[in-house]
Amino acid sequence: MSKLVEINGAERQRWYCIKNQYGLLVLLVSMGMMLVLLGGCALVAKTTQTSIINQHETYVVGEAFKMGNLQYTINSIRTSDGDADRIKPPRDGKTFLLVGLTVENQGRADAEIRSMIGFNLKDQEGRRQDFSMGAFLSVKDAIDGTIPAGGKMTGELGYEVMKGAQTYKLAIIPDPLSLRTEIATVEIPIQ
Repeated sequence: MSKLVEINGAERQRWYCIKNQYGLLVLLVSMGMMLVLLGGCALVAKTTQTSIINQHETYVVGEAFKMGNLQYTINSIRTSDGDADRIKPPRDGKTFLLVGLTVENQGRADAEIRSMIGFNLKDQEGRRQDFSMGAFLSVKDAIDGTIPAGGKMTGELGYEVMKGAQTYKLAIIPDPLSLRTEIATVEIPIQ
């Protein structure tokens, strides 16, 4: 009888070791999968850093240019100190710069246009001009929305900039989420 108990004890001990080895194996496989996933994420992050940016020539107000399936034309430039009754006026020493443009979709699919992410205004030193709610509210028609295939949209972009004669550069980014980004620059003089 004692021999039978010893065999059961040895079996129990062997079963205990097998369970521990199995648990350790599951833990190691899980950690390995996690490392592979983290390594894949690092690879994706590295890929986005090596995106291709095609810088096109600089255009002037009134000149039409095409990027992808979209044709852009800067129609007008105007400044405004806002309507104090309706809109928060610009800060001291600043004015609203309002850029009128037309975007024509020459493609076969609808195109999304977003003024906040598709356009950047920079001064002569390369400093990005901040978004201003007052400038946004000063525009006649915001250039935001969907342009159907073959359609066009006309509207304005609004920025709060320093008063005085200066030239700004408006960078147009048709697809800001793409790894292959194209950027066109339009010189915008203020008198």
